[in-house]
Amino acid sequence: MDLRQLEMFLAVSENNSFTLASQELNVAQSAISRKIKMLEDELGEKLFKRVNKRIYLTPAGRTLLRYARRIFREIRNARLEVSEIAELKRGEIKIGAGMIASMYYLPSILEKFRESYPRVELKVVTGSTERLITKLRENRLDIGLLTLPVDFPDLHVIPLFSEEMGVVASAKHPVFAGKEVITSREIGDHPLILFPPGAYTRRLLDKFFQEQGLTPNVSMEAENVATIKPLVRINLGISIL
Repeated sequence: MDLRQLEMFLAVSENNSFTLASQELNVAQSAISRKIKMLEDELGEKLFKRVNKRIYLTPAGRTLLRYARRIFREIRNARLEVSEIAELKRGEIKIGAGMIASMYYLPSILEKFRESYPRVELKVVTGSTERLITKLRENRLDIGLLTLPVDFPDLHVIPLFSEEMGVVASAKHPVFAGKEVITSREIGDHPLILFPPGAYTRRLLDKFFQEQGLTPNVSMEAENVATIKPLVRINLGISIL
């Protein structure tokens, strides 16, 4: 059973005529008769009966007609929905982003997007870059706003901007408060509050320390900026954010 057979069956049913169906579909009447015969053979039931040169649906034909109409209605709905998704009139976008991106970058972007495409549902998933990359590769996210480098052949990466990292210290810090320039050697002499090992930002910092020949004094580790900042504020250590 294929859609072309059902289309011909539907045309014959609604016109009560093979001739009118052939004119509607611009197909030879013999082709329609052949397709209907194949459909009846497949189903093992007659779909039409002839009475006084007129055709009528059999009980099996009436049952098939109900389903055929439903099938073509669903096809029309599918075409409409796909068209609306292509035009961003509906649909869903799942976005993965780290804590910093979610707090500082995404809100204004999503606000503008929502104004332009109010019927598209937006879902934001936060987490570590590593976890978000896994979800992207498993197609559980559509797009990610992540810390680079991200080097996987099955992911398309577009660099958006460069981010400057800076030393953050308490306004009460005895050495760094009010200082505009701090050397890498000075950083190594003070307790640090950093992201845990494995976090992409931490990897960049560990690489930096290694290149500088430093062994950092990491006194605390926290998974997000919201936790690190108050610890720095009360002078339990400095950070690089």
